[in-house]
Amino acid sequence: MTRLFPVLIFLFFASKSFSQLNLQQIGHLPYAPLSLAGCKAHVDAQGGEWALVGTSAGLSIVDLSDPTQPVERFAVPGLPNNWREVRTWNGFAYVGSEAGGSGITIVDLRYLPDTIYWKVWLGDLAYDSLVQRSHTVQAVDGYLYIFGGGNVTAGCTIADLSDPWNPHIVGTYTSNYVHDGFIRGDTLWTSEIYEGQFGVVDISDKTKPQLLRTQLTPGKFNHNSELSDDNKLLFTTDEVFGAPMGAFDVSDLDNIRLLDVYYTSLFPNAPVHNVRVKGDFIVNPSYGGQLTIVDASRPDNLIETAWALMGSSLVWDADPYLPSGILFATAKNEGLFVFQPTYQHACWLEGTVRDSATGWPLNKARVFVLDTPNADTTLPTGIFKTGSALPGSYTVFVEKDGYESLTITDVALQSGSVTTLDLALQPIPVRTDDGPASTPDVRVSPSPFADWLAVDIAPGSPFAQGGGILVRLSDVAGKTLVEKNAGGARIMLDGLQHLPAGAYFLTLQHEEGVSRTFRVVR
Repeated sequence: MTRLFPVLIFLFFASKSFSQLNLQQIGHLPYAPLSLAGCKAHVDAQGGEWALVGTSAGLSIVDLSDPTQPVERFAVPGLPNNWREVRTWNGFAYVGSEAGGSGITIVDLRYLPDTIYWKVWLGDLAYDSLVQRSHTVQAVDGYLYIFGGGNVTAGCTIADLSDPWNPHIVGTYTSNYVHDGFIRGDTLWTSEIYEGQFGVVDISDKTKPQLLRTQLTPGKFNHNSELSDDNKLLFTTDEVFGAPMGAFDVSDLDNIRLLDVYYTSLFPNAPVHNVRVKGDFIVNPSYGGQLTIVDASRPDNLIETAWALMGSSLVWDADPYLPSGILFATAKNEGLFVFQPTYQHACWLEGTVRDSATGWPLNKARVFVLDTPNADTTLPTGIFKTGSALPGSYTVFVEKDGYESLTITDVALQSGSVTTLDLALQPIPVRTDDGPASTPDVRVSPSPFADWLAVDIAPGSPFAQGGGILVRLSDVAGKTLVEKNAGGARIMLDGLQHLPAGAYFLTLQHEEGVSRTFRVVR
């Protein structure tokens, strides 16, 4: 349930001078004046490691045998374009671009490190010359998937790679525009960006894909998604500034649930561009020059455990899958970066916040782990979930409108462990205009209340001297929830069952100017 607060972020980075954590940069290859886009790892027949890099001029094939000194060995030309994505299957690379007429560049990588062969494929048979462009591509289990294409469909074109040099188109998904897709087994998870959703598509029959479900994403502009190794979680990105990455429980397609959201710590307003799953962790190339790693082993409490700043342009993509364990990423204007990552488990802090007087859980209490970018806002159940990237002794600060703030020092957090805190906030005493909150002439009951409140006015009370009484129920922030004009010895407020548990203020105001405020609890 991690939520980030801008002031807290500023204080955190004002007090911490390091610009990276658990991501040690070991190599860099600039490309200026070219810009970079997608990237993909490749291992040749001799075990040599390579980075396949989409550039504005084509495909760059980079030798990573010495990751501290990456070297471009081959450059495959392509039509000029800032969008270029690459995926591999069985020793071949498939390169797509938004440039009209670019088709799919097929690169035979089987003869690396000595040589390569390449050609441009534009479709086959009934679709000959119709594969003109694409936004993204995937190559999985012997099939090529082309997304956001041109004349065939703006959805997904599926081609059989039984002959990887000569793909054969066998089916299409046409329900919506597809920006990107993730394939595992017989399921295609589509990122339907303009619909603001991801789709779940049955592709057991590649000739007739069937849409099973759709789900809106937090920013309603789903850019990409990836599935956890156990197929139970889907991590989604939205290409909208201010939108978070989302973690969805998709184990039951009839009950898809959003478990948590994540904002990058360096620049929370700059969204994650592509999410890549690496075991319990997710790697996040992001806007604002950011690359981060998040511990997702507790998917309802996502904690960032590694970060690096690669410049100021979009970090387009990253690949953490080489056998050596190195990770490389593409910054659009700054080039290719190579890192040695450390996948360190988070330190989790979880618990509840309650009203000290009633024991009722408090909604929307804010819990900060000071000197970190992590914080959370409680649910109506009072539950909070947050933590830290690094182990240590921390100060926890809790606040809520209408309550005394609380500071807890020396809270020990350990990597891979959950520390539990059950916290109680003291209500701020309520003062009234003409005496104490509890008076013998006016009685408010019950407290705590459930569905209704009764106000009983004694005969000698100033409120019993004729004339109308304005009765107002408001929350601790002063927002009016219920208001009515009434009179008599008993005044009833009904229909309060929709209100969440917590503290409220009940104000009586007589038309002669007498007023009094009482604190009540639901």
